[in-house]
Amino acid sequence: MPICEETTISTSLATSTSGLVVIKVGGSLLDWPELPGRLAAFLDNQCGRAACLREQAVLVAGGGPFADLIRTMDQTHDLGDQKAHRLAIRSLDLTAELLAGLLPGSAVVHRPEDLGACRNPGQVPILAPGQFLEEVDDRGPDPLPASWDVTSDSIAARIAVLLGARRLILLKSVGLSADIDRGEAARLGLVDALFPRIASELEVVELVCLRDCEPLTRVLTVENANDAGEVACYKPEAQAKGIE
Repeated sequence: MPICEETTISTSLATSTSGLVVIKVGGSLLDWPELPGRLAAFLDNQCGRAACLREQAVLVAGGGPFADLIRTMDQTHDLGDQKAHRLAIRSLDLTAELLAGLLPGSAVVHRPEDLGACRNPGQVPILAPGQFLEEVDDRGPDPLPASWDVTSDSIAARIAVLLGARRLILLKSVGLSADIDRGEAARLGLVDALFPRIASELEVVELVCLRDCEPLTRVLTVENANDAGEVACYKPEAQAKGIE
């Protein structure tokens, strides 16, 4: 079923959160000792660009090892799709708190209405998405499937759509040498198979390998407009499993 316009949040809320760029920090980066410094440097550079575009950045953290633990418990105890999905979503609340502890000047928010409180210079909101997704996405006409096939890339894309964001940036442990379309990114395993459909309403999706000494931004286009033959520093073993 295609994503419907009704899945977006109310007009008044969308107006209050317009001009957002959602930055998803991959779970595979969470146990990297250099993450705090690299992320802070990236955000410093990003803030200059965002200021020009009049955008506010909001971070979403992947599940990383916490989601992997839920997956293991599901395999051991057969929790069921709905329970495992809900626990995996809640693991993103935990990683939001973890990321806030690593990034000075950040603050965890649970609702889009609270983003306005983080508009001071240098203050970055980190969305703990559990409550928001339960209240808005789960009750919408096209909720995210309760499946381990849905990673936090699709969750971040859905959040960006619901918030009315124009741009989504995926920070990962892998990179590309050229822009590719979103379908090819799914075929390469850089994003999950559902991501191209979830992200179809987003004008701009960018992928950045934060582990690179000089991180380059690559665009994940809607159409197959670029040759995907050259894939640089693509390391499947570095990609976290499950709800990365």
